[in-house]
Amino acid sequence: MERMKRMAGEAARRVWTDIRDYKEVLLLFAAYYILMHAVFHAFCPLVMFTGFPGAGCGMTRAVFFLLTGQLGRSWRMNPMAVPVLLFVLYCAVSRYLLGKRVRGFRVCLFLLLLGLLAVYLYRMLTVFPNRAPYVYTPNNFLERTVPYYKEFLHKILGI
Repeated sequence: MERMKRMAGEAARRVWTDIRDYKEVLLLFAAYYILMHAVFHAFCPLVMFTGFPGAGCGMTRAVFFLLTGQLGRSWRMNPMAVPVLLFVLYCAVSRYLLGKRVRGFRVCLFLLLLGLLAVYLYRMLTVFPNRAPYVYTPNNFLERTVPYYKEFLHKILGI
């Protein structure tokens, strides 16, 4: 019991140390999130700029569905939610509970990004623009500022 208390205390100390060390990044992220949702009603810069979904689109919803036991909905939203969540858990356990460096971080991150890109390309070719989150978002920056952007997309993509 004493060992568990000590481990929990050390983990909490590591978490607070990281929060203190990266508070500026966390505050910038929070400000970005609030501003983008207030002004553009979106979070992803790619969607706001081009109207096209990005490789991570649907990830938040997919993780939510995964954590609430809705595996099919999670898979349909973004099948990379499982590997991303496992990677985050692995990093958290290594860093905070064990107090060690995350072994293979770069390799795992590279493989995750490769997987995200592969799923993205496959879905853009097979389900875009007919199934959320792989849909076109109108009223984006390019559509509002570039003459004939919308007509061009309609002509080449049929959207």
